[in-house]
Amino acid sequence: METVTIKVDKEIAELIKKMISLGIAKSKNEAVNMLIEYGRAEIERRVKEEEEVKKLVEKWLQEGFPYKNLDTSDLREERYG
Repeated sequence: METVTIKVDKEIAELIKKMISLGIAKSKNEAVNMLIEYGRAEIERRVKEEEEVKKLVEKWLQEGFPYKNLDTSDLREERYG
């Protein structure tokens, strides 16, 4: 285990208090760890997604964009139409 001091906004602090008062968590520490753990899967998914985007962008910058002469007229119509 490692100790980390954090500040949270008021809504999160209230949620932590409710978790403790309702018996969902025994302490602030447990409540924060639960919040982190339940949100972890979503964050890990987003990190993986961003890493894949970064890899593609780096590849395209080195090798060039793989698609040429794409018809973007529908995008222009949507934007300016």
